[in-house]
Amino acid sequence: MPHLSVIIPAYNEEKRLPSTLESVHNFLSDREQEFEIIVVDDGSSDNTKTVVNEFAASHCSVRLIAHTPNMGKGYSVREGMLKAEGEFLLLDDADGASPIGEIVRLMRAIEEGADVAIGSRAKPGDETVVKSLSHRKHIGNTFNMIVQSSLLPGIQDTQCGFKLFKRDVAMDLFSIAKLNRYAFDVEILYLARLKGYTIAEVPINWTNIEGSKINLVTDPMSMLFELSKVGLGRVCGSYGKMSKLKRQPTDGDGANAGSS
Repeated sequence: MPHLSVIIPAYNEEKRLPSTLESVHNFLSDREQEFEIIVVDDGSSDNTKTVVNEFAASHCSVRLIAHTPNMGKGYSVREGMLKAEGEFLLLDDADGASPIGEIVRLMRAIEEGADVAIGSRAKPGDETVVKSLSHRKHIGNTFNMIVQSSLLPGIQDTQCGFKLFKRDVAMDLFSIAKLNRYAFDVEILYLARLKGYTIAEVPINWTNIEGSKINLVTDPMSMLFELSKVGLGRVCGSYGKMSKLKRQPTDGDGANAGSS
């Protein structure tokens, strides 16, 4: 079993993905633990699959999962998570906006007792810097205000694409998740809270990278529509029994780890 699985969802990422793969692989290769990098191609129409295959041919522990047609980021992340083999599972966006070195902060939160550690661009940090475009920051803040008031009070940034899960927790959550598009992060964190898992929100360094696939006009409306599905799914029993997986306690269990 690898110590860490890095799941990278990708849709038409032939330009931004190579540098992300290089930085992730170089960083993890310098550490002593075994790892795997899983790129999930979401029906790309460019050369994303070729880029990954060429990189994997000269770098160990890299594999491609590809499906067609395009199903959405949530679908791709779920597929990668459920096929990962690591002890810890990291969601990492293809653009590399969150430096892979920030995993040290998330892993520290896990070691202190969290079941899920999420990178945050909104939570203040004395040693972190967030470089975001003003209009994207405004839209993101508005969406997060709606999320906090309706589903996840206390979590300031649900959408950052840098999240670390313990293996059993990831298997539990992603095996019952339903959403295929951009609001899947909210669904996963909502399910984690319902099941009683500890969520640590950790300030990280983050830099906006050009080439985002998000449509700032239509996607926010779609995300709001998906939010309604989350609450409705809970009421209608779509997620089944909300009990937490039973597991052996480990050192640090029960710690608050920041925020939950």
